[in-house]
Amino acid sequence: MTYTDIYGFKHENATVISKEDEFHRIFIIEDEQHRRFECLKENPEPTHKGPSHWKLSSRDTPPDNYWDVFEPNDN
Repeated sequence: MTYTDIYGFKHENATVISKEDEFHRIFIIEDEQHRRFECLKENPEPTHKGPSHWKLSSRDTPPDNYWDVFEPNDN
């Protein structure tokens, strides 16, 4: 399945790794290279700080380490 992350990048063959109701506005996916990305749910709830919904961010603004591989803690 193809998912679109909050920056508008499309990810194919990704797996949803967060529980369905774990977050109100987003869900987290992981691709085959173990990179994790946030995706906006179809109808995100408004924030408590205002009446607006989340919007997709610009492709020009992802963090420097956005495409790095996720390394879970083994604690």
